[in-house]
Formats: sequence, structure tokens, C-alpha cells
Amino acid sequence: MSSRKQAGRQPSPRWLRYLKRTLAVFALLLLAGVVALGGYTWVVFQSLKDRVTQISRIEKVLMREPTKIVSADGVVLYRMTTELREWVEYPDIPKTVIDATVAAEDERFWSHGGVDGPAILRALWVNLTSGRIRQGGSTITQQVAKRLLTSGERSLKRKIEDACLAIQIERQLTKEQILTIYLNEVFYGSQAYGIKAAAKVYFGKDLKDLTIGEAALLARLPRRPSTENPFVNPKAAIQNRNVVLKIMRDQGWISEAEYAKAKEEPLKLSRSDVVKTNLGIMRAPYFVTYVLDQMREEFPNQDFARGGYTIYTTLNTKAQEAVEKAVLDEVKRNKSRRVTEGAMVVLDLSGRILAMVGGTDFHRSQYNVITQGRRQPGSAFKPFVYAAALELGKIKPSSAISNEPFVWRNPATGEVWKPKGGGTGGKVSVQTALTKSINVPAVHVGMMVGPQTVAGFAKQTFGIDSPLYPGPALALGSSAVNPLEMAEAYSVFATGGDRVTAYGITRVEGPGGVVLREFRPRIVRNVLSEETAKVMNDLLHLVVLQGTGRRARSVLNAAGKTGTTSDHKDAWFVGYTTKFIGVSWVANATYDPNRNPPWKYGEMRGVFGGEVAAPMWADAMAKIQKIFKEGPSGYKPKQYGAREDPDEVTVNICVETGDRAVKGCPRTETRTMTKEEADALPPCGIHGDLTEPHPDEGTGHAPEPPRPTNGGDRTPAAERRMVEIEVCVETGKRATTYCPVKRKMKFPVGEEPITPCPVHKP
Repeated sequence: MSSRKQAGRQPSPRWLRYLKRTLAVFALLLLAGVVALGGYTWVVFQSLKDRVTQISRIEKVLMREPTKIVSADGVVLYRMTTELREWVEYPDIPKTVIDATVAAEDERFWSHGGVDGPAILRALWVNLTSGRIRQGGSTITQQVAKRLLTSGERSLKRKIEDACLAIQIERQLTKEQILTIYLNEVFYGSQAYGIKAAAKVYFGKDLKDLTIGEAALLARLPRRPSTENPFVNPKAAIQNRNVVLKIMRDQGWISEAEYAKAKEEPLKLSRSDVVKTNLGIMRAPYFVTYVLDQMREEFPNQDFARGGYTIYTTLNTKAQEAVEKAVLDEVKRNKSRRVTEGAMVVLDLSGRILAMVGGTDFHRSQYNVITQGRRQPGSAFKPFVYAAALELGKIKPSSAISNEPFVWRNPATGEVWKPKGGGTGGKVSVQTALTKSINVPAVHVGMMVGPQTVAGFAKQTFGIDSPLYPGPALALGSSAVNPLEMAEAYSVFATGGDRVTAYGITRVEGPGGVVLREFRPRIVRNVLSEETAKVMNDLLHLVVLQGTGRRARSVLNAAGKTGTTSDHKDAWFVGYTTKFIGVSWVANATYDPNRNPPWKYGEMRGVFGGEVAAPMWADAMAKIQKIFKEGPSGYKPKQYGAREDPDEVTVNICVETGDRAVKGCPRTETRTMTKEEADALPPCGIHGDLTEPHPDEGTGHAPEPPRPTNGGDRTPAAERRMVEIEVCVETGKRATTYCPVKRKMKFPVGEEPITPCPVHKP
């Protein structure tokens, strides 16, 4: 029987024997790895015994030299202090705060020995199953070790050190001492270090006065203090609070009734200035906040508020002072004309920001018009339209452009739009149209190129990121843009076809002078052909020499374009020299923090880009040229049309408003100006009836176009009876309701088009 069994036994398959040997080898290797890791951990553990004694010394010297933002000429603009840290002893910390902190960060804090094995395994499982890092297994003690005793780098070596130090800390300090250190050192966001400072920053309260809900909200903040604090993301902060409250209830630290009440507790944040007053801003506050925003984007996980960092910038303090004075002086000078707000930025031709003023009063509002604002640019947008037409071959520098009236009817709503300014019939040169900022020719050129093409060209060539509505009015700057992107866009003209990107930081150094990052100019080459850039450069110089930008002629080598919106709510000058680009802007803006939105824009009184924004630009730029020693270039722009040197005339001006004096103005003075400037000057609207519209930049009166003559009829046109017909611009036939672009034209009776447009149909 036994022999039969032995004879019937089959040998194990080869693959099974191979698998057993492989598993055995793997088990031996795993065992060897565990032993090696254990040995390494033991060596690290023994070597770190004495480091725990450094905690008391580190506490005293933890306040490093504050992080500084420094100008290009060596002036400290900002000190990022850590003064929002108030030490609190353990007996003065409410039990609610302690329970909330333990619930949020380390549920088994009171029972583990520094490392929580189950928490590590749970975090490992969650992270493996989710495919990304969602949980951490660090205990409060490990976080104290990481913050005070290790480098904070993300590596296995550092994790092992944290764990070993945590065990050592638990052996030498009490749980109460550990928790006290944690609650006083941890970063809660918004410049708040420690729980006591966090209570004041977020809720304006002493620590002892926090509610259960408020304590739970603060307890979770150290995980993501910058992105999930209640100032930035109240929804996420409330969700995190509720997670902590649930743990506190489940652990029996609060009752069901307390849990329900705290969960329904409304979020009442502090409106105090505790953070604002401790920011340490000394100079150029709008620029400093811009730099801080850039730092948050470039280093999202870096805690610069701990101190020890130096951020070197592009700003020149003398240039900044010149711009600040120019903005404040011009706003004050035109207060009677309802100018209440101004802003300006200056770059060099590599994109370095030399000066930035985002508003007239940083303490009133930190809203930065230069970087955050979007306003209609008016005629300052026209150069993009003409550049597109030249680049695409739609016009030539010597072209004559139609100045015939333009009418557009929205095919969807039937609404009719007619641009003001021009439309007197005939044709004008490209030079005249741009330098005098005549609106109707710009619209014709925009339609010639196509509004959609103009929008795409502005985005791709000039870098305009703001949304642009591709309608006929786009050529007149109807879509709001950002002042900083306008400066970058005009760099294409200033550099001969390249586009620069504005930047404010040159270098960031960490503790010990270690260079973390250097920033260099970012220039996109050849976005516009050299030929088109040269023509536009000539024309923009002529705008200053003989057009609407004449108030900027005091600046050497100046070129640029004025801009005024049709409702007189915005006035611009965007200009450049051989070294610098500057954007100036003024408005009638009032601020009320209790209003939504807080800014309200009203009409200014007779204010145009060439009359207020251009002088402000010239005042600052002339001083900046002296600071950087920019001399005359000797450049003379080419004339592309008949030069129209305006005759000078004498005009009586109302001293109070700066407008043309009328009967009843109490104080007047005589000024000499060009005839064009005199014609553009509106009558005083305070002491007389402001009934005459201004002819410049979108607000002018368009007189009736002259009647066309008929070359085939010897009867003079003035003696013939005319009829006005609306025709389709594309086909020249009688317009129907479906024609997208129409124009009213006069024809001799009997010669008017009769056939309706055959192209545009329902």
C-alpha cells in the first residue's frame, strides 16, 4: 500500500518551485531591509538624544531677521515681521482650544509615545488607494520636532529623524509642555503665529473668549493656512471646522447639543486692522502688495513670514517718488473737474517695473488699479487696430481712409449704434486719423480688418489677456483692459516689434544668503513685423508732436496715445520713450467698503486723456529721464500725410473748471492754444449750460455729411434734390433688417439703389 502511494506521488511543478524560491529570497531581502532600517533608525535615535536640549535655546532665537523686500537702489520697502505671535502659557489655554487642536491634528496625542503607528498605517492606506497624498500621519510631537529641530525637507531621512526626535521629546517633556510649544509656534495664516494671535486676527477676541466653533475652525488652519483660511476661502474653513466638531463629539469632548449649536454658528470674522497695521510696509505699498502676490504664486508652500528671506526688486525709489507726486498733484489740480482717483506704472524696455502707483490712498483701499483693474481704454486701443490693418495689408501708411458716417444695427436686437467723432464725409490720411484721434475712420479700419480678427490680433500680438468683445465699437476701446497689460502691449511699438513682460522681482535669497531663484527679462521676439512697428512708432510720435498728445511734448523722445471713454469715466495716456514705457489713468471714483462693489465710477467734467492723463505722464517721465540720464535721440518721425500744423488762438478759460469761459464765470484767464484744442474745449458746465459736446475721442458732435456730387450730371449737386437711403456696407444695395453693417447715404433722386441686399437673409 505504501509503495503504491509513493509511486503515485507527483513531483511539484517547476513554476511552483521557482515561485517558492523567489518568495524565500524576497522574504530574506525584506527581512534584511527591515533589520537595516531598524539599525539605521536606532543609530539616528541615539545620535539625536542631545538635540532635544536645544529646544529652550531655539525658542529664544527663533525670531530671525524679518523677511525684507528691497528696491533696486537698496532701500528697504517692506519688513515682514512676525510680531503677531503672543506667547500663552498652558494654564491660560482654554480646554476647548486644547480639545479642538488634539481633535484636528492628533486624536491619540494623550496616549501615544510620540509616534502614532495606527495613524501612519491609515494615512498610508488612504494615500495608496486615492493615488495622491490626502492624509499625513504626523503627531503633534513630530510637528514640534520638524518645526524646531529638523530642516523641514521632504525625505525619508527627515521623516525618520522627526519620529526619533518625537520619541526623545516625549521622554524629556510633558504632554502639556509639548502642546504649549505647538500652540505658540504653529502658523495659522494671515501673519498669525500661535493660537493667541490667530484668535485676534480672525475673530478680534482674546483666547479665552473663543466659542467652540471658533476654536474648532482655528484648530484645522495649520494644515493649509494660506488657501483655506476664512478670509480667503470661508466655505473650506467652515467645512474643516465641522470635521473637527464631529471628532470632538465622537470623542465625548463636547455634547450633542454643543455640537449642533457650534455647527450652526455663523462665521463672524474680525474687521479690525490688526494684520494691516503689522504688515511693515514702508514704501511703495501698491508695488509691495504686487510683489507679495507674485511671491505667493512662485512659492506657494514657502513660509516667508518666518523671516530670514530677502526679496530684491526692480523698483527705483526716486522714480517711485516722481510718479507718486505726479499722480497726487494732477488729481488735486483737477479736483473741481471731478477727478478723484489716479494711477500710473512705469517700466523700462526690458519689462522691469520702475514705479507703480495703484491709487491715491493705500490706507483707504488696497485695490491696485494697475494690476487688478480693468477699465475701457478708449482711443488708446486704436493703435492695435491700425497695426493689425497695416500688418495684414488692409491699408498702407499712405492710405486715405473713409470718414463717411457709419451706422451699425445689431441683427439680434435691432439696436442702432453710431460712433461719434468724425463722420463728416470724405477721406482722411492714416496719420490724420490717428494723430487727431478721429473715431469714424478707426471704426471703418476695424470693420475692414474684422472685429474678430482685431480681437485675436490684440491677444496674440500685443498680449491682451482681458476679454475683448468683437463688435464695431472694439476699435474705439469699448472692451475693458488692464493698465499693466497695456504697458506690455505698447512695448511692441517701443521695441520695434518685440513684446516684453512686466516683472518686479529680480532675486530671492533664503536664510544664509542662499539664492532660491533669479528672475530675468521675458521677451517675445518679432510679434510684429519691423516695417509695421516702424510706421506705428512714427505715427505715435506724431500724436505727441502734433496730435491729441501734445501735452506730453515736454518729454524727450515721447510717443504715445491718449484715450477717453465716451461717458467721461476714464482718461488715459499710454506712452513711451527710447528707454521707458508709462501708463497713466485718471477717473472719478468713489470708494465705500460697505458697498458691493465698493468702487463707483462717475463722470468727470470735461476731462480728456490729452488734457489730464498726458500732463501727469509728462510730469513723472521728465523726472525719470533725468534720474536715468536719457538724452535726446535725434529721431524724427516720418510724415505719412499732409502735416496739419494748427494755428494758435487765444481763449478765455474758467479758472475754476479749466473749460472755456462763459458768461457768469467769476474768474477767467487767457490761454494760448492750438485751434484744434480750442475747438475741443467744452464750455464751463458750472457757471453756464454745458450743452456742447466735445468733438474728441468718442464724445463729439458729428455734423451732417456733405451731399455727394454726381459726376455724370452737369447740374451742380447743391441744386439737385437728394434722398437719403440706408445701404448695406458690404453689397452697396438697399439695406434690409438682416444686413449687419449699414450706412446712410444721400443720392440724387432717381439714382438711389432700389434692389434690396441679396446676400443677408433670415
